[in-house]
Amino acid sequence: MLRSSQHLCAQVLSRPNGRSKFRENISSSCLRAILQAQLHSFRAFLLQNPQPRYFTTSHPFLSDPSKPSPQDREQQTPTTTTAPATTTDIGVYPHNVSPSPESQRPKRPRRGLYYATLFLLLGAAAGTLVRITIAPPELPTLGSEKDIYLQARIQAQGAALPVVQQLSTDPAWMSWEAYAGIPTTTDSQGVSTAQSTITSGPMSGSSGLAFQRIFHNTSTGEVVTVVYFGAGLAGWPGIVHGGAIATILDESLGRCAILRFPSRTGVTANLEMQYRFPTLTNNFYVIRAIPVASDDDDVVGEDGIRKGDRKVWVRGTLETEKGKVAVRAKGLFVVPKAYKLRPLVEGF
Repeated sequence: MLRSSQHLCAQVLSRPNGRSKFRENISSSCLRAILQAQLHSFRAFLLQNPQPRYFTTSHPFLSDPSKPSPQDREQQTPTTTTAPATTTDIGVYPHNVSPSPESQRPKRPRRGLYYATLFLLLGAAAGTLVRITIAPPELPTLGSEKDIYLQARIQAQGAALPVVQQLSTDPAWMSWEAYAGIPTTTDSQGVSTAQSTITSGPMSGSSGLAFQRIFHNTSTGEVVTVVYFGAGLAGWPGIVHGGAIATILDESLGRCAILRFPSRTGVTANLEMQYRFPTLTNNFYVIRAIPVASDDDDVVGEDGIRKGDRKVWVRGTLETEKGKVAVRAKGLFVVPKAYKLRPLVEGF
């Protein structure tokens, strides 16, 4: 039994083909009736089966077996749910359904925590450095128990340096502590002779020149001095004052020249300095001084004294333990003619 719409379609199709306006209206009404009937049956099907169905246009044997089917993906991820289709959501398919907010929320990375920890540590270190630079810790008083303890500790560290141990075991080098040969007699004010010199007096102690070991090579005339610059010699926090460096270099180069003079005395006539790198406090440094030979050294003057015995140029460097030159110096030392100076004793 045919429906009325089907009868109408059969009548239209049985007529001869033509392009009249009546036939076009009949065919359009026929198609409209067929579409309405199919839409009615599709709605009834959705009401009976509320769960979405999946359709494919390719043969199942031609599909990729490595890719899981939508049903398998739904079973593997039971937490992901899709909203059921209703009568008004006829064109809604699973691939159009938006994921849940929990699946859209990205995982918060831990990189931010690492950066925060790194910046916190850097800030604490920078703050401590600035605090020490602006307000350095209080230095111990010269002669106090703390000063004596620190000075003994620094001297033990200096004696263990490789350069000190190497020169101490070499028979070509003689060694002594700075001004160790000066008598310990005191004057009326209770100040010893050694304390009257600037390097072993005001500049001494754990915060000054806590370590001064002298090495002299008698064959070459070279003098090596290992010194320790304390925090009390700083011009800027952490940096040794340029005047303190000039003082210790003047004394070291002058010692090299005086050990060469037969009169064992002399004064500084000229001193040139080249500061190449900053000299840091609370560190050991090595001063190397060597006399510069001249062609006029063997010339005898009117007084019967060789020029080399009363005038000599000395070159020197201030180096780190690893040999990096921080300061270069050159000085001219002479024995004065107008007046006589008291000769220095051995071990000065």
